[in-house]
Amino acid sequence: MKHQIGRRDFALWAAAALAGPQALAQAPQGAAARKPVLADMHSHYGMFLPRPFGLDLGRHLRENGVGLIAWAVVDDRPWISASGRLTQVAQPLPGELWAQWQALMKEYAGRLQKWKVPLALTPGDLDAAMGGEPHVVLACESANFLEGQPERLAQAHAMGVRHLQLVHYIHSPLGDHQTAEPAHSRLTPLGARVVAECRRLGMVVDLAHSTAAVVDGALDASDAAVVWSHSWISPAGGAPADAGYLARSLPLAQARKIAARGGAIGLWCLRLGSDPAYPVNSKGTYADEIMRMCDLVGPEHVAFGTDMEGVWPNRMMNDYEDLRDVADNLSRRGLPESVLHNIFMGNYARIVRQAMNGARA
Repeated sequence: MKHQIGRRDFALWAAAALAGPQALAQAPQGAAARKPVLADMHSHYGMFLPRPFGLDLGRHLRENGVGLIAWAVVDDRPWISASGRLTQVAQPLPGELWAQWQALMKEYAGRLQKWKVPLALTPGDLDAAMGGEPHVVLACESANFLEGQPERLAQAHAMGVRHLQLVHYIHSPLGDHQTAEPAHSRLTPLGARVVAECRRLGMVVDLAHSTAAVVDGALDASDAAVVWSHSWISPAGGAPADAGYLARSLPLAQARKIAARGGAIGLWCLRLGSDPAYPVNSKGTYADEIMRMCDLVGPEHVAFGTDMEGVWPNRMMNDYEDLRDVADNLSRRGLPESVLHNIFMGNYARIVRQAMNGARA
């Protein structure tokens, strides 16, 4: 069963994508953008939680000096458990993932249009974001919506998607995810086709949730820089049966391979208090862990990837004012401005720009 996006839906996306300077001029400005400007490689802020007092995402980002967030659309939520350990509990029927994704895209386009937050579609948009004008990199937290059809990526790109995570929490024909027993033990040939299509179109490939074998396969399938948008670096990673925060960790060996390709690893804001080996439980220890990651893979390969609202309620950040506190903490540590800029925004913006420019090469 196929589902087509109608002209009215596409027009809604076009309006959101092109909101740009005119919308920003009309939007309430609030406080002047704080500097240095920040980016977040993985966010659901404004997607999931009820907002009884409303939300103006553009104002919130501007007031806290956040120029760029990768807003991650999750297409498999109806088929995973809503409580306890996140696992697949049902199998989507043919066409259901595609329909779910289209519905979410339409909903989120309407929110961005309401908030007057434009999409980052071009290198020029990245320049504006780095200057403090909030933009959204539209991301997909898994390629499940493709339903094995890489040609759908062209339609997603036309709708503004510039960042694609390969797998999430349900079985994928592209490769295995970290919290289930492997079914493929590699990036599949179909997965390699998706990675190559991202390279052709100008989308960043995100390997978060992928097994080490999928990471290695994706790096073999394309010469582009990739990201691991959110989690943390552990010495050897975890196993599917481990607690989620361990299973979802990135092994140091794969982190260094991503860095060697020019990519970046993002640190999430998940908070735990029971395992002394897990480093993040406050804004101060989040800053400490960013410093440790810089030691492990180099500051050119570290970024914020908060997973804000995705790790609710076990989080140590509630909003972007908290991320600004982390940035202020790091700024007091005597790091060169160039290093701070790369961690805060430059590393992610560089990778997105390279993907966009690579599509025209």
